[in-house]
Amino acid sequence: METKENKHIKTKEEIVEILNSNGLSHYSVTYHGCNGFFIPASDSESCRTYPGISVTMCNKDICRVYPHKIIYIAIEDRKSVLYLTDRKIETYCSMDYWKNVLDENSFAQPHYSYIVNLHYVEEVTKDFVTLKCGEYEYKVYTSMRKIGAFKKAVAEFERNAK
Repeated sequence: METKENKHIKTKEEIVEILNSNGLSHYSVTYHGCNGFFIPASDSESCRTYPGISVTMCNKDICRVYPHKIIYIAIEDRKSVLYLTDRKIETYCSMDYWKNVLDENSFAQPHYSYIVNLHYVEEVTKDFVTLKCGEYEYKVYTSMRKIGAFKKAVAEFERNAK
């Protein structure tokens, strides 16, 4: 079976060249096993386009959660609580579930009870990670066992963001 060659298909290098030549900052990320580019809406804004995740909340309602709106996820009372930029959601999804569906380049675990969106990290100490979203500030615990890998993930994230 013969197929037509699609002249619109670009290689990764061609896409990077086009973005750079137009002065567009971009980030290369892997999400659900797919490679892609995320382009901020403006230089001062870290808004990115992500596919949404359908989540069944504890009250059995289903909602769509966009990873860029997740500030952090915490385990509380045997539930995973998603702290979003505009609300809080409780689900029965496990931490393993969230680790599998969230982009490992943008999310990391400073403690076994937390997953943090690296876009919101303001400061990391040996005891806490400070997250900032607008005028709100959140603190989540770190653990001695996970802090080294977490700091490495933050450094890698910052290196890729430049």
